[in-house]
Amino acid sequence: MSEHMRQEPQRPAGTSMPMTENLVDKRPAGHGWAGPLHLHLVALGLGVAVAATVVLWLLLGGGSGSKSPVPSGPTIVSQAQLERFAGSMDTPLYWAGPKPGFSYELTASSGRAWVRYLPAGVSVGDPRSDFLVVGTYKQPNSYANLERAVNRPGGVSRKIGRHGLMVYSSARPTSVYFGYAGADYQVEVYTHSSKTARTLVLSGKIVPVR
Repeated sequence: MSEHMRQEPQRPAGTSMPMTENLVDKRPAGHGWAGPLHLHLVALGLGVAVAATVVLWLLLGGGSGSKSPVPSGPTIVSQAQLERFAGSMDTPLYWAGPKPGFSYELTASSGRAWVRYLPAGVSVGDPRSDFLVVGTYKQPNSYANLERAVNRPGGVSRKIGRHGLMVYSSARPTSVYFGYAGADYQVEVYTHSSKTARTLVLSGKIVPVR
């Protein structure tokens, strides 16, 4: 995988590659949307994060200021734990808000975090790619990189609130990316329905964890 996660998780059979692996400039990380096979290999929207990889976690349990043991793989967290974890990040952590009847599966790596919504009865680490996932990726120049991606074959864009930009590939529309001018992060929203993914972003329902 990347230098941060030591081991590249397997992508489930039948899933496509994320937009960034196809539209990315072939330059080192830090120069463009992402370095080749570097920043978005772990896009949860494609079920990647359900693999058994070792990840780092912070502030998932205990009282204020305490740290829980470092678990391995995705972890089910409460909203309060998610809020604590968001407070430990250098960037905002985005999600689709609270959803009664769903569990929140959190997976994180250095500068990257994903919240996956699991319906009742679905276990942590379920290998299916049927579920809503919101990923937040720390990335300098993210807005300029999104603008550059629009000009790649199949790139589609829409302006969103707060002077933001939403981009997706017409070939892989189930993963939608957005960012804001001056921000050093990018957000990915994945669902098995491309219309739902776009609607969630355009309606402003993908927001930072408070």
